[in-house]
Amino acid sequence: MREGNKAGIRRLFLSAAVASGVLFGAQSARAEDQATTISRGAYLATAGDCVACHTKPGGAPFAGGLVIASPMGGIVASNITPDPDTGIGKYTEEEFANALRKGIRRDGAHLFPAMPYTAYSEIADTDIHALYVYFMHGVAPLRQDNPKTELKFPFNIRAMMISWNLLFAGPPAAKGDPQTYSKIERGHYLADALGHCGTCHTPRNFLMGERSSSAYLGGTPLAGWYAPNITPSMNSGIGDWSEDDLVQYLRTGSVPGRAQAAGMMGEAVEHSFSKLTDEDLHAIAAYIRQIPKIEDSQAKQPRDRFGVAVQPIVDLQKPKLDREDDLFPMDGERIYVNNCAACHGLDGAGAADHFTPSLSSNAVVGAPGADNLIMAIVNGVDRTTNGHHVLMPGFGPTSDVQRLSDTDVAKLTNYVSGTFGSGDHHVTAQDVKVAREGGPLPALVKDMPALIGAGVIAAFAAMSCLIWWFRRRTQKQK
Repeated sequence: MREGNKAGIRRLFLSAAVASGVLFGAQSARAEDQATTISRGAYLATAGDCVACHTKPGGAPFAGGLVIASPMGGIVASNITPDPDTGIGKYTEEEFANALRKGIRRDGAHLFPAMPYTAYSEIADTDIHALYVYFMHGVAPLRQDNPKTELKFPFNIRAMMISWNLLFAGPPAAKGDPQTYSKIERGHYLADALGHCGTCHTPRNFLMGERSSSAYLGGTPLAGWYAPNITPSMNSGIGDWSEDDLVQYLRTGSVPGRAQAAGMMGEAVEHSFSKLTDEDLHAIAAYIRQIPKIEDSQAKQPRDRFGVAVQPIVDLQKPKLDREDDLFPMDGERIYVNNCAACHGLDGAGAADHFTPSLSSNAVVGAPGADNLIMAIVNGVDRTTNGHHVLMPGFGPTSDVQRLSDTDVAKLTNYVSGTFGSGDHHVTAQDVKVAREGGPLPALVKDMPALIGAGVIAAFAAMSCLIWWFRRRTQKQK
C-alpha cells in the first residue's frame, strides 16, 4: 500500500474519531444541560408546592386524586405525571404554560381557581420551561384515573370561568431570569408567583376574586381556619417579627413565643418552604416585611403578645383529675385539665424545650378570632420538617385519644383563650360545627339560590314584555 493511501486512511480514522468525540461531547453536554434544567424545575415545583394538592393521602406524588374542599363542592386534583392517557404526557410546552398561567387544559376546558393560576400567571418563561422539562422527564409517569370534579350548579359550568378570568386575571409573566433578581424582587416573585401567598392570605370580594389592590395579605377565613394578616402592621399583622423570625417560621413552622404552623400552613411549611434555600427564605421574609400595612382598628396589641409565659409547672394532682365517664357536664377548666394539662401544663407554659408550645405569647391563642384555636383542637397539628416531627392529636369526631363534642370544644376554646390569650370569645357549639364543616359559606354561594331566583324572575319579566310588545305591534298592523 502506498504511503499516500496509508496517510489518507489515517486522516479518515482521525476525522472519524474527532467527529465521534465531538458528537459524544455534544450529547454529554445536552444530557448535563437537561439534568440541570430538571433540577431547577424540581426546585420550582417545590417552591410552588405542587405536591400538596396533586397527591392524595397515601398516594403517589403528583398522581392527583386529592379532593380539595371548597364552598362550591369538592375539587379533585388532576394527575400531573407525564402519563399520556391519564396525566399530562401529551401536553406541549405551550399547553402546559396555558394550564399554569391561564387555567386552560389541553382540551380547552377551564380549570377552577383552586388551581392558583392567577398567581402562576406571573411565572417567567425560563421557569415555565424548567417546570415543563421536570414534569416530562424528571417525574415518573403513573397511570391513575381520578374521579371527575362535580360542583354544585351553577358553579359546575366551566364556561363561567371565561368571564371570571376576564375580571380577575393574574399579572403578566415576569421578565428576565428570576435567578438574577435583587433580593426584594426575588422575594416578591417567590411569594406571589410560585408561593401564591395571596391565594390564602388575601380577602376575596363577592365574586371570590382576590382584593389584591386594597387588602393584599390582610387575612381571611379559609376552610374553617383563618389565614392571618401577614402585613407588617405592628398590632394587626406581623410587624413585630424580625426577618430571622419569619425565616425560622418558614423553615420549621415554629417560633417559640410567637406562633406554630398548623393546617394548610403546616403543609406548606412541610412540603415547600422548609425545602427552600436560606437565601430564598430571606428574600421572601424581606419582601413581606416591606409590603403595605393593613390595619385593623380593633387590634390593640400584637396577637402573639397576650399572656405571660412562666416556667412549666405540670402537677396533675392540682386540681384533682375528673373521670372521663363521669356524667356531670364539665366546664372548660376541667376539660383542659383532663386533656391538655399533661402537655401544656396547668399554667399553659408548655415544655421547657418548646416541643410543646406555651399557650401564652401564642399567635393562635391571642388572635382576635377563635377560628384557628378551634381547628387546632379539632384537627390537631401534624408536620415534619428537617426530620423533626411535631404531633398534637386532634380531639374532633375521629380522634384516637379523646373525642370531644362540639359543646366541649367550645368550652375548651373559651377557657384557653380567656385564660392565656385575647379573652373569652363566647364560642358556641354551633360555631365549632360550622368551623369543622369548612367555615361560613361565602356570600356568593349562600346567596346563589336567591340570585338564580331573581334571574328567573327577570328573564320571565323580560319575556313577558317582549310578548306584550309583539302582540301590540301585531294589533297595530291589523
